[in-house]
Amino acid sequence: MQHILGQVRRCVEDYHMIEAGDKVAVGVSGGKDSLLTLTALARLRDFYPIPFQVEAITLETGTPGMSFDAVAELCRELDVPLTVERADVPALARQRGVGLEEAGRMARYDFFRRTADRLGAQRIATAHHAADQAETVVLNLVRGTGMQGLAGIPPVRGRIVRPLLETSREEIETYLETHRLSHVEDETNRDTALRRNLLRREVMPRLAELHDGAAANICRTAELLRQEDSFLDALAAAYLPQEGLSAGRQRLRSAPEVLRLRALRLLAERLPVGKKDFTAAHYRALSDLLEGGGMLTLPAGACAVCRGQTLTLLPPGPPLAPVVLHPGKNFWGEYTISVRKTAGNFSRRSDTIVLNCDKIDGALSVGPYTGGQRLTLPGSRGGRSVKRLLADRGVPPELRQRVPVLCVGDRPAAVWGVGTDMEFLPEESGQNMEITVTTNGGNRNG
Repeated sequence: MQHILGQVRRCVEDYHMIEAGDKVAVGVSGGKDSLLTLTALARLRDFYPIPFQVEAITLETGTPGMSFDAVAELCRELDVPLTVERADVPALARQRGVGLEEAGRMARYDFFRRTADRLGAQRIATAHHAADQAETVVLNLVRGTGMQGLAGIPPVRGRIVRPLLETSREEIETYLETHRLSHVEDETNRDTALRRNLLRREVMPRLAELHDGAAANICRTAELLRQEDSFLDALAAAYLPQEGLSAGRQRLRSAPEVLRLRALRLLAERLPVGKKDFTAAHYRALSDLLEGGGMLTLPAGACAVCRGQTLTLLPPGPPLAPVVLHPGKNFWGEYTISVRKTAGNFSRRSDTIVLNCDKIDGALSVGPYTGGQRLTLPGSRGGRSVKRLLADRGVPPELRQRVPVLCVGDRPAAVWGVGTDMEFLPEESGQNMEITVTTNGGNRNG
């Protein structure tokens, strides 16, 4: 145990997994890996120089033959509280339209997060070990995920910590056999129809035949790539503001492509949507958006807007309510809308709408387009629906209600990025209203 405790302690300290006073919720399935994770952290707790607490959390997935009596017994022996919950994984798979393997992963991590929140746990420990790391790297290699995927499983990701990540499967099995620690085996681990099981049972043994210590070498390579990946991320982050969902268009365009795509990934990771929803194709599409401008649909109901000198990512959300505009700064969703009166010459910038003050005979407001709204643009043969005008400019249906429509009373006067109705066109010599629309990346009112 001392050898494994030494490995776990080094991992905890090297990656700053635990802080003084932390409560660590350990995900325990009853298998070898999770039992050792629980045991090692409970033993470490008893002599570690900074105090921390350990609790076990177990999700029963209804696998035939699985018993958690041994888990409960071990928790009593280690003086560790145990929380157990049950999930219907097949039902979740049908509901989400995913395979059993992915549904099980989703159920576990949802349970981990919810339970850790309820227990007040700052950390969630999972049982990933060195063999899991090697398998993940090989899987990501054949999927073509790039450097981030080849860096494998991070030792720390948010609240998730993996203290066994430098411990081999052989070391785990030797410990359990020596100490006769009772465990359960999930029969699905034998099903080679599942990719990871096929890799574990057939591919990794052949790689070991090809080169002794293949798994360990793969893990060392992953660690080196993880360091390089972190360094490149730090370089890419310099092209972004410290917070928010907006970034300077020209600043991003000036970045080398490898850093530009990374910066766009880092920006997208600030959205409240799953990272797995995004692919390299989405980051390339965002890069293309920097060149041509416009709007782009993103996964999970998010979208991107690139107008003027700013790229802004918009999180998913319900349609925004109209807002009455007043002189000065106004906010509508992700937009800052500045309003001021001018006399004589007026701005002709692409981010500014100019209306004739004499024609503003009602409240000036901004909101999403509604059915029946029409604009008559200069040079057109007549009025056209706002819906059609947005479609002609390539705005996808799911984004059309995110485009600012300026109204005077109940009449549409202009649409951002589309144009101004002839009735409200400004006059060179008269008083006009300049309305500058910029994206800010922050949801200020809805």
